[in-house]
Amino acid sequence: MAKNRPRQGSPLHLTPSFDLFGQSRDLVLKNIWIFGPLYILPLIFMLHSWIWSPAGPEAHHHWWGNFSSIGPGWTSSPAPIYTNYAFIGFSVLWFIIAVVGGLIVQIMLQAAQLEASEGKSVTFDRIWKTTKQLGWRMAGLYIVVGLTILVGLLLLVVPGLIFIRRYFLSPYVMLDKKVGIREAMDRSAAMSKPYSGSVWGVIGVMFLISLIGIIPLIGWLISFILGIFYSVASALRYQELKKLA
Repeated sequence: MAKNRPRQGSPLHLTPSFDLFGQSRDLVLKNIWIFGPLYILPLIFMLHSWIWSPAGPEAHHHWWGNFSSIGPGWTSSPAPIYTNYAFIGFSVLWFIIAVVGGLIVQIMLQAAQLEASEGKSVTFDRIWKTTKQLGWRMAGLYIVVGLTILVGLLLLVVPGLIFIRRYFLSPYVMLDKKVGIREAMDRSAAMSKPYSGSVWGVIGVMFLISLIGIIPLIGWLISFILGIFYSVASALRYQELKKLA
């Protein structure tokens, strides 16, 4: 398996996960008029979560308050993360907005990340067209991958962690190749297996960025901004592994 890895001097040598930050940040800033508006809804979700989560020594903390510091790295997740916010406030209208609106934004964000990683100038027209074309299929992928990871974590933990790595790139496979759910998951597993460390590296940086959210007062904002800047890293890693697959 090691013989398939690129040499250090090879143009296909995988970029260290921390070094992807600069590339990702530059692509986000280049397309800031796309990424900026798309991140408004996640910001509203986080603020809504904070408003509904009382703080202080005398307060009774809501259990859903734990989701308020997740950070923006989750827009690269293969799982349906927006459903976390659907239960905050217990409003039917809010539930619909969180699930439907969040799902649409997540697909558009990942489509924008993929296009940016390809060096394209991202436009709302193209990513909206992709969302309409693959929306239901992407929703099915999020649900299947999310349930697969959840079952793996509940049963033995380790299989769940393996599933995270295996299917981490599956949304980009589906958006790029226009394939079905099973094929997207299989291709993601196959292309990431020989280079699992490079995938875990990106996940690890995203996790470190999310941890910044525990800093009182401004931690969530720093985590949010850094997460936006790093959000294209997963798509950049996908492009590298696609060349090696």
